[in-house]
Amino acid sequence: MFEKVFLGGEYLLFLLLFRYKSFIIKNFIAFFTKSLHHPPMDVTKKLLVCVDGSLPYMESCLKHAEWLMKTMRATADIFYVTDAHQFDLAMLGDFSGSLGAQPYQRLCEQLRQIEKEKVRVIQESVEKFFEKAGLASQISFHHEHGSLVDSCQKFENSEVGVDLILLGKRGENAAFAAEHLGANLERVVRASSRPCWIACRKFAPIQKMALAYDGSPSVHHGLQFLIRSPFLKKIPIDLIYVCEEDNPSEEVQEMLDTAKKTLQKGGYEVQVVCLHDDIGDGISNYVSKNAIDLLMMGAYGHGKIRHLLIGSITTELMRRCKNSVLLFR
Repeated sequence: MFEKVFLGGEYLLFLLLFRYKSFIIKNFIAFFTKSLHHPPMDVTKKLLVCVDGSLPYMESCLKHAEWLMKTMRATADIFYVTDAHQFDLAMLGDFSGSLGAQPYQRLCEQLRQIEKEKVRVIQESVEKFFEKAGLASQISFHHEHGSLVDSCQKFENSEVGVDLILLGKRGENAAFAAEHLGANLERVVRASSRPCWIACRKFAPIQKMALAYDGSPSVHHGLQFLIRSPFLKKIPIDLIYVCEEDNPSEEVQEMLDTAKKTLQKGGYEVQVVCLHDDIGDGISNYVSKNAIDLLMMGAYGHGKIRHLLIGSITTELMRRCKNSVLLFR
């Protein structure tokens, strides 16, 4: 009896498939064609913006965040970090004991009040900026205690997560160290698994980009980021390769051709540029002479021993280039 019911069900299913075969085939082809030609989904929807009250880099960060949010239709967490260790410095420096416990406590309390007022001013400035930009509902301000690196990790590992980290090239002491990078910048980039957008001193809309390409895993991540980011596809991109030889080898040429075709399939207008120069000099000079608004590259691809002995190309390029930089790990 059960066999008859089973066979009857099979026969009924066969009749249904046979009767509606043209409808099923037509819809399957339509679905497959749509998925094949559908543009890749932009996964960059959540920004993490680091601010510290520094001028002009905080203003530049906010303007970059506005541009990214409007272009990507993204939301942003804006946060400021109070370093708790700063309140210990006065006591640590008073080895003579002449300051005394009570004056030190009053000094610490005054420093905390100053820090509290600073946070209030920064939050008001941030909220007014995004309210004026019409993005007030898309941002959230946070005040964290601890270190910048730990705070970034906290947001990255949260349930919501982070797709892109945005921070200024220099911090509060930018006016006193014009040619140096911020104290926490390298630590944040090294610790993060997310792309890090390093904002330059003055914001300018991104009209031309360059990708420093060497075929490394970190740069490959950058290539995939571009493919998944439709908001950048209207911007021309130069694919830069620096080689010691006058002409790149066949292997290098094949690598560059593959990268170019990948970007072109993704909808980008691409130009391959081979430079015969030192990496730092070649890229920084090219970026300066060709009005590149955004330089993209892999970050800290070599080991820490090499970095200690001869320095980091990533750090050198960030220091020398006056434009914004997008780093991939």
